[in-house]
Amino acid sequence: MYEDAVYILNKLKENNFDAYIVGGYPRDKYLGIESNDFDICTSAKPEETAKIFKTTDLSHKKFGRVDIYLKSNIYQVTTFRKDICYDEKRMPTICYVSNLLDDLKRRDFIINTLAIDSNGNYVDLLGAIEDLDNKVIKTVKNSHESIIEDPLRILRAIRFSIKLSFDINEDLSNQMSKHAKLVNNISSNKVREEINKIIAIDDKMASDMLQKYNLSETLDL
Repeated sequence: MYEDAVYILNKLKENNFDAYIVGGYPRDKYLGIESNDFDICTSAKPEETAKIFKTTDLSHKKFGRVDIYLKSNIYQVTTFRKDICYDEKRMPTICYVSNLLDDLKRRDFIINTLAIDSNGNYVDLLGAIEDLDNKVIKTVKNSHESIIEDPLRILRAIRFSIKLSFDINEDLSNQMSKHAKLVNNISSNKVREEINKIIAIDDKMASDMLQKYNLSETLDL
């Protein structure tokens, strides 16, 4: 799958667009973890991406995303963007930006901002490698602002902490405890999905972490 992802990067590059693999795969590759978590971001708009590749799905273009079908796999390609705001259903109002840095600034945790370019080189604009080396989870934005913006990040921080055996930054941990009740504002399907992922990694640690942040009571688990 990596070779196909690089193929997509190069096709976009041939058409004068910037493109990178971001998020899960670069993080896991750096840590030596096998991964098929491929997300691609690009300067190309959804319609421009769709013109380059034969088989695509534009049903998510209002979120700046195109799904590319390649060798029985689906690759999500998203235009560089920033999220303006979230409504009660976590639906962001978006606008496109012209560069990778501005796109990375909207993401949840610094460890998830590492990127890989079409030559296979790491691109680290926000200090992801430092946090990966230090095994710590920190938000890209101010911790308070980040949790208020998207309370699902409380559960995601717990999941990454258990999965990677990373510590949660003290300030982020405090904000998670302080705003745990905001998780009730998230759709039950999203909460259930995250809880299931956490439990699947290690149910004992999941129980301990959920209790630590008062989430067992908050979510009536």
